Amino acid sequence: MSGIQVSLNNANLWNKFNSPMEMIVTRKNGRKMFPTLEYSVRGLNPTAMYEIYLHMERMDDHKYRYKYNGWDDYARADPITPIQKIKHKSGGQTGMYWMDGPISFEQVRLTNNSEMEKKDHIIIQSMHKWRPVVTIRELKNGDEEFRMENVWFVAVTIYYNPEIKSLKVENNKMASGYREAGHHKTTVLPTRGTKRTVSEAFPTPPLSTSPPSKIARHFPNPGNFEFPKMNPNDGNSPIPHHLPNQENFEFSKMNPNGHSPIAHHFPNPGNFYLVTEHQYWMNPYQNTWNCGYNMGQQIPQPMFVVAK
Repeated sequence: MSGIQVSLNNANLWNKFNSPMEMIVTRKNGRKMFPTLEYSVRGLNPTAMYEIYLHMERMDDHKYRYKYNGWDDYARADPITPIQKIKHKSGGQTGMYWMDGPISFEQVRLTNNSEMEKKDHIIIQSMHKWRPVVTIRELKNGDEEFRMENVWFVAVTIYYNPEIKSLKVENNKMASGYREAGHHKTTVLPTRGTKRTVSEAFPTPPLSTSPPSKIARHFPNPGNFEFPKMNPNDGNSPIPHHLPNQENFEFSKMNPNGHSPIAHHFPNPGNFYLVTEHQYWMNPYQNTWNCGYNMGQQIPQPMFVVAK
């Protein structure tokens, strides 16, 4: 006997779970174990060099299923897989180094993909029982293996025993999102306004062949304005405009097509009067038709006639 002693450093956590333990295995990326495997070592030569390995050992030749709230061996086991020993990431170290603190294999992942060849991945078969085995290799004197009697598990792709799942969620800090009072922060989205369509934001005037009689506007000096008489054809009056020198303007009579003229503002009116060819309501500040079948079209330029 070498006198080396190996114990489970986090045995209190493992003892919380009812036997048998269930460990999830996945094909794509593998799954880390929880609880993790943490060991304490005593009895090493402080100055000698050691390497420490971990592998999984199948416990029997049975395949299991979960039935009636328990595990039952119902079939012969699958062909056994080759042993894969995972070397601890610290490499070769002195006995003093290994005895100084817990030895964790938290980097190890379990997979049931027989073609997986990634580092730190151990290939095991689901629905079989497995036991972790620690190997301590002294570089001069060879290997020595250690097994914990109560440390073993059934490999599964989903949890079958609800108590095992609840205990893992309760004790695994990486599973806080599954708890009812998890530690995940709730993101509060900013309040957004009501989305409106283009037609709601900029409503289109209703199409009508009967334009409004007049448009009210604000004029600084109302005394300079005159509203012409109503159009005898449709009862609509033209749009009023600011005329600086009203006596020099003359609104002509109806043109032969029955259209009334539109008044415009001219800086130096002189002896001119204005004749246009359209009767539909216009927006003089945008120079476009606002309703009727000519809505949105450009206003024709007025014709100027020298008064005799």
